[in-house]
Amino acid sequence: MSRPRHRHALHGLAPLLLRAVLLSFCFCPSPGAVLAAGMDCAKAATAVEKTICADPALREADSAMADAFSDLLATTPDQDKAALRAAQRQWLSVRNACPDAACLQKHLAARLDALRKAQAAARQRFLEDRAKLRAVLHWPATCEASYQEMLSPEGMQVPVTGPGVETFPLQEGRTLYLVQCDRAAYQSMFTAVLQEKPGSPGKTLRFPTVADSAAHAPPTLEEELVGEPDFDAAKGELTLLTKARGAGDCGSRAVYAFPPGGDATLVELRIKECPRTSKAYVPPQRWPLVQIR
Repeated sequence: MSRPRHRHALHGLAPLLLRAVLLSFCFCPSPGAVLAAGMDCAKAATAVEKTICADPALREADSAMADAFSDLLATTPDQDKAALRAAQRQWLSVRNACPDAACLQKHLAARLDALRKAQAAARQRFLEDRAKLRAVLHWPATCEASYQEMLSPEGMQVPVTGPGVETFPLQEGRTLYLVQCDRAAYQSMFTAVLQEKPGSPGKTLRFPTVADSAAHAPPTLEEELVGEPDFDAAKGELTLLTKARGAGDCGSRAVYAFPPGGDATLVELRIKECPRTSKAYVPPQRWPLVQIR
């Protein structure tokens, strides 16, 4: 499977960062961890709970149903979560009236099917919302292709929990959109689009990055960014923390502003090289400040 290539601002850290960012990790839970998502058989008290725990097929069905409910709850708008929980409690009352394993298997299968259909419907709505936004904002085709590949069976099959677009208001009626393009083990790849007024086409922004902190090289411009974005609404600034490894003890921290009529402006850049041995953790806000030319 091919993945897009991404450059990074840290001289000497790029190979490590690219390996960490572009390669997803595999998390393979043990059977015990899988069952923990469903019923806790150590606390089984009712006849129905004991019946489920005594039957491996029922335990598996219960775990799958619990996972599906958790996934659906995570993608449900806050105002609708109470109704979903109420529906689940109502289903549990029906399940708990079952007299035997056959009845339990029937109701568990039916509930799992209903939850998965609801999740599929939510996924479709999110993708339709994303398509509508792109029809207006016109973010790059390379970003969209990477995003769709990430969702595909041939990709990482990442669950769709939203349209993958965050919205932030700027001054003078402008809007900043952060569009997810890809995802790795512990941070995302995204592009930013600026909309001057509601309904107007978007402009894909370019972000200054520094290629070599030691030589104080002048910034170069990039359309795709890697890291954890955090927007300060009061200042109208975007902070991007790019981890060079999962521990978050090294990498870069860039702060960007969005002046009218231009691309993003690099306000502050801090870079910390990865230590070869374990050292005391230093918050990114205190990493060495890089002089920007």
